Amino acid sequence: MLTEERHSEILRIVNLSGAVSVQDLVNYLDISESTVRRDLLALDRAGQLKRVHGGATALKDNNSYEANMENLQDKYSFHMMEKRTIAQFAATQIKNDDFVYLDSGSTVEQMADFLVDSEAIFITNSIPLAQKLGRSRVKVHILPGRVKGETEAIVGSEMRDMLSRYHFTKGFFGTNGISLLEGCTTPDDEEAVCKRAAVRQCSVCYVLADSSKFGLASYITFASLSEVKIITAAKTEGNFNYKPYQKITEVYLL
Repeated sequence: MLTEERHSEILRIVNLSGAVSVQDLVNYLDISESTVRRDLLALDRAGQLKRVHGGATALKDNNSYEANMENLQDKYSFHMMEKRTIAQFAATQIKNDDFVYLDSGSTVEQMADFLVDSEAIFITNSIPLAQKLGRSRVKVHILPGRVKGETEAIVGSEMRDMLSRYHFTKGFFGTNGISLLEGCTTPDDEEAVCKRAAVRQCSVCYVLADSSKFGLASYITFASLSEVKIITAAKTEGNFNYKPYQKITEVYLL
């Protein structure tokens, strides 16, 4: 990969996730740590990102690409085949006697199409997901709280208080990035608190992530890798090394 191509890819990753570590860039780009550090220094001097200890962050006026999408509909055109594959497999992990938490997010929402015959009970903070499951006559309850317009998710203290009453057998979560050091991350502080609260109430947590999410770290961690199992489609397996993640947690490569 030429220097110009590396710089372009590094900027794409940093701007998508908000922040990234040197080690994750080493793993993602398959280059040496010294090369990554030189590239980050050059991009920092060019005013294209901010170099920090151990990695780099996006400039303040250049937030995560996903965070800047206006709504869920904007996300559906990105990696949709992977998301559908991931969602279909995730649905097979649910048994009829499960009590399941379904997080908001475009990949988790796809699970609704594969749960039409499920006898499990579902709790969610996603309005679109609750609507889809409700139309399928699946047993679904939506959490109370404030509606976040951009993602159509329920957030806030009322939602977190209600979550503390539940004990889920399984939970399925979306993420903006998955990093070896930072774990599962999101750019929104309010959603991060809600995700974290839900993770604590689940016996088993699955994170659904298409291959573009790996090696990225957004602003706030809501779960460490040791707390979750990862379901991903291996569309770009040839360009990315999943093995470091498999050493930390269970990864389903589809």
